[in-house]
Amino acid sequence: MGRPAALSRERIISAAVVLAARAGVDQLTVRALGDELGCDPTALYRHFRNMEELHRAVGDHFLADVDVAPRPRESWRTAVRRLCRELRQAQLRQPRLAVFVRSAPTRLQNEVAITEALLRELAKGGFRAPAAARAYHALIEFTVGSATIDAALASQPVATREATYRTWRSDYAALPADEFPAIAAVASHLYQGSADRRFDDALDALLAGLESRRR
Repeated sequence: MGRPAALSRERIISAAVVLAARAGVDQLTVRALGDELGCDPTALYRHFRNMEELHRAVGDHFLADVDVAPRPRESWRTAVRRLCRELRQAQLRQPRLAVFVRSAPTRLQNEVAITEALLRELAKGGFRAPAAARAYHALIEFTVGSATIDAALASQPVATREATYRTWRSDYAALPADEFPAIAAVASHLYQGSADRRFDDALDALLAGLESRRR
C-alpha cells in the first residue's frame, strides 16, 4: 500500500471544490475536509490561515473557466460582452461554488486576471479612471447578480424553465389592474424568452449606456 499523497494547497483546494459541489458550502468544514483528505483537520492550517482564506481559494478556482486572453481585432465592446457572458456561465455551471464570489472579490489569481482583462478592454474603449472603475463595478455587479438570480433555474430542463416563467407571468397578470396598472400593461411580456437572452439584451443596454456616458 503506497504512502498517501502529500498535503498541499492544490490538493486541499481540489478536495474542497469536490466537497462544496457535492454537499454545499455549509458542509465545507475543517472536520469534513479532513475526512475527505484522510488527514488531521488541524493540518489544513499549515496551508491556509483560516477558512475564509480557503473559501476565497475555492471561489477563485472555477473562475479559471473565463478566457481572459485578448483576441486580435476584437472590439472592446465585443470583448467585454464575451468576458461577462463567460463569467456568468462559469457561475451557472457551478452554483454552489459561485457562493464564494458573491459577497466579495477573491483578490486571487483568476479573479485578478478577470479584473485586469475588463479594465484593459475598457481602457481600449477610451474609459479613463474613475469612469473605468464605475463601468467595471456596473458590469461585475450586474453579471454576478444576474447569475445569482438565474442559478436556481439554470440547471432545470428548458420545459421546466418555460413553465416557471409562464407561472410568473400568470401571477402578475392576475393582479388587479386598477391597483397595479403599470404591471397590468406589461404582464404578458415579462420573463419572455430565455434568461441568457434577457441577460444579453440587458448587457447590451448597459454597455450602450456606459459608452454614452463616457462620451
